[in-house]
Amino acid sequence: MTNLFLSRLFLISFTFLSTFLVAQDKNELKIANDNFSKNNFIEALDGYLELIESTPDDTKLNYKIGVCYLNTNIDKANAIPYLEKASKQEGANPNTFYLLGRAYHFAYRFPEAVALFEKFKALDKGHSVNLADVEKQIEYCYNAMELIKFPLDVSFKNLGAAINSTTEDYYPFVPLDENFLIYNSKRDDGSEQIPNGEYNAEIYMSHVKNGTFSNARKLDQNVNTLEGSEEIVGMSGDGKFLLFYYENEAHYGDLIIAEYDGESVTNVEKLPKVINTKNHEIAASISKYGDVIYFASNRDGGYGGVDIYTSRRLPNGKWGPAQNMGPSINTPFDEDFPNITADNKTLYFSSKGHTSMGGYDIFKASWNSIKRNWGDVQNVGYPLNTPEDNTNFRSSKSGRTGYISALRAKGFGNLDVYGVTFNEVDPQYSVLKGFVNASDSSEQIKDVFISVLDLATDELYGSYMTNPLSGRYVIILPPGKYNVLVEVPGFEMYSENLEIFGKGSFRSTIKKDFPLKRIH
Repeated sequence: MTNLFLSRLFLISFTFLSTFLVAQDKNELKIANDNFSKNNFIEALDGYLELIESTPDDTKLNYKIGVCYLNTNIDKANAIPYLEKASKQEGANPNTFYLLGRAYHFAYRFPEAVALFEKFKALDKGHSVNLADVEKQIEYCYNAMELIKFPLDVSFKNLGAAINSTTEDYYPFVPLDENFLIYNSKRDDGSEQIPNGEYNAEIYMSHVKNGTFSNARKLDQNVNTLEGSEEIVGMSGDGKFLLFYYENEAHYGDLIIAEYDGESVTNVEKLPKVINTKNHEIAASISKYGDVIYFASNRDGGYGGVDIYTSRRLPNGKWGPAQNMGPSINTPFDEDFPNITADNKTLYFSSKGHTSMGGYDIFKASWNSIKRNWGDVQNVGYPLNTPEDNTNFRSSKSGRTGYISALRAKGFGNLDVYGVTFNEVDPQYSVLKGFVNASDSSEQIKDVFISVLDLATDELYGSYMTNPLSGRYVIILPPGKYNVLVEVPGFEMYSENLEIFGKGSFRSTIKKDFPLKRIH
């Protein structure tokens, strides 16, 4: 009797536990689906990944996990095994092959992506919204295969914890002298959380100290608000004019202009109706003298989607009618994020058209002073552009460095701000010059040998002698950390570590004398 009772008790307990687990799974699935419907793909993904452990072959779960990965700034290629499993099920939704093609595209598996896009075209009967997009996706793949054959010689440097967070940090802008950095962040800093799980964007700024960006802080409250979303979307080359985008639940969004004097933001005002319309004005750039604005808008009458427009300041101080920049810049697809250089000769912008390798790519156009138009549109190249969206690029005065937001391995999470070094462009050099003196007198020592060690590589950078007539030494160095060793017969050897600063701390000439002690 006892064994029979225990068996029945176990059966009842097991049935209760199974019922409880099924109910729990249903609740977790409901929560995940609710997050999915709100476009909160991060939270939805966490829920689906827990559920898939107990039902690894569930077609719908695998499909939705793939969709979540493709809609986050986590590595989108992570969608591949889930969509592959979903695509192998009998009667798989044709969109699965389209999405798997997108995942292969993000994984740089371009021929496989094209094959799946073609399969999707064959299976779909004209009912999917993705059918209108698939030809463009195929074109992106072929563009990408060509662009990666000729990679740029560039280096990327994550700007670190002083700038980046575990959430989105994006749209970086620097003035030509790189004296400060201004950008946007969706970190949890007291701003309002929105239904998709993100926080409203706030604008952050970091100033350069000794060649390094300091800890970023939120811009003062005459720009940032906790209940709305604010973004920096443009800046003049000298950093004196700033362009912001503002949006909240009751307001679709407008462009705002302000002035910056190096310490505070002043004269904050909404741009007039010739620029801000009932449509969406998204990003903008302004010339060095504040007399021409380049901005992106989806207003009617363009070439398709979002186009780039210009407006000039009239003699009476008002902004003139907006002018579409024409078919050399705008395509039937979206163009956005204009950035005009300080000399007004180069316009950087992002486009889903032209020769993009996937979504938005960064392009540059040159001003033809004879024809008085913009042309010679070029893709700035891989790996600055990738299969992901690449939307905003800001260059320094020298052209050796630039700034982007990107999703790269070993980042802090989501989009991070990176400095980009174009290795084929020479760095700015500082001229280090001075005299070598005896410390116990004003005697200038002329028979001097100086060696400079690059501390980053622990290799000899160069050897130098003083001028035999003037006694002056001259050493030309790029930004970096060095050890200077001075040797003179009859004097103690002198060693000193020096740092040559770049960015806003750059100095073209540095005067420094070295005092040597006599050997007694």
